Amino acid sequence: MKKILHIISQYPGKTGSGTYLQALIFEGKKKGHIQSLVSGIHNGDIINLKNIDNFYPVTFKTKEIPFPIVGMSDIMPYESAKYCDLTEDMLNRWKEGFIKAITNAIENLKPDIILSHHLWLSTSLVKEIAEDIKVIGICHGTDIRQLEKCPQYGKEVLNGCRKLDLILSLSEEQRQLINKVYGISNDKIIVIGGGYKGDIFFPPLNKVYDENIKIVYAGKLSYAKGVVSLLKVFKNISEKYNVKLLLVGSGTGEEERYIKELGFRLKGNINFLGELSQEDLGRIFRESDIFVLPSFYEGLSLVTIEALASGLLIVVTEIPGLISNLGDIINNSGVIEYVRLPRMIQVDKPLGEELPLFEYRLQIAIEKQIEKIYRGYTIDYSIEKEVNKMSWDNIFNRIEKYF
Repeated sequence: MKKILHIISQYPGKTGSGTYLQALIFEGKKKGHIQSLVSGIHNGDIINLKNIDNFYPVTFKTKEIPFPIVGMSDIMPYESAKYCDLTEDMLNRWKEGFIKAITNAIENLKPDIILSHHLWLSTSLVKEIAEDIKVIGICHGTDIRQLEKCPQYGKEVLNGCRKLDLILSLSEEQRQLINKVYGISNDKIIVIGGGYKGDIFFPPLNKVYDENIKIVYAGKLSYAKGVVSLLKVFKNISEKYNVKLLLVGSGTGEEERYIKELGFRLKGNINFLGELSQEDLGRIFRESDIFVLPSFYEGLSLVTIEALASGLLIVVTEIPGLISNLGDIINNSGVIEYVRLPRMIQVDKPLGEELPLFEYRLQIAIEKQIEKIYRGYTIDYSIEKEVNKMSWDNIFNRIEKYF
């Protein structure tokens, strides 16, 4: 049994890194570890932390920190600020909040191990505060993206993260990128991947396809996730096939409004389901046929692994970390169709003139999966063994070896 302190600078849920955090906490509880959490929340938030022994919140939208949680992505599924917009005063208030919470957690818990999410500002603070405690940083990809977008924080982030005892990477490609961008030796970076909860994401006992093909997307309602392209492509597909599109997730501001307005204008069989619990998402996956993620940037994409575990056919952009994690057996099984990305202006912003060809490739990939279903596709359970390797209990067992 170990005493573990988990740290994440944003909300402890609602995003891929939040899902990763919750999964580690859940598996740690199963193993009997004593666990505390430092995370950002908004004033008035009520969150379920039944698997945590002690919680040390950094509360935003208060007198001390009078702005929203600062998100690792520019568009979060909740109200957020951007690191690129922080003034010196805002940054100092942000730091003071996290330094106080982390210090209190360490003094009270006296942890054996600290798991800190994102190779970014909060993680760079941790080793300064916890000099004699083993600190493992977890890279999610958005941290590398922030380094590109906010180079003003580069020196502080790099100096702090280089002091970490170990770093967990989502893929071999990301491992090499961490080595190059952060200047951290490869022998301190372990490829650990990401997983799914087998009690929530599993295939239906008897998959029955009907004439109404259900296509599902799950993620932020944002431009960077390619949702606008998906809606345009769906309009074309719905003129050829009897299809229904389910969009799970939320966004904020102008991007969410535009995406919903576009969906309503198209007047197809499009349903916006909003945010769902993991349990409800698992149910939607089992009731659906094809999962589509046309994202322009991902570190790994846990939701794609969850969709695979639920027995769905997959259409996803060429995410290097996902491709290497899934391996040849799954990649060559026909269960997944990859879509080549357009050229990019920024790490998550495509060149506008490339979008028509990208959307054509996306449409072809979705139609391939639809045609497989019409030809009587059945789930090949021989790949289930490969997917099982990515369950969270197996992932946690691998991480635990480094405690």
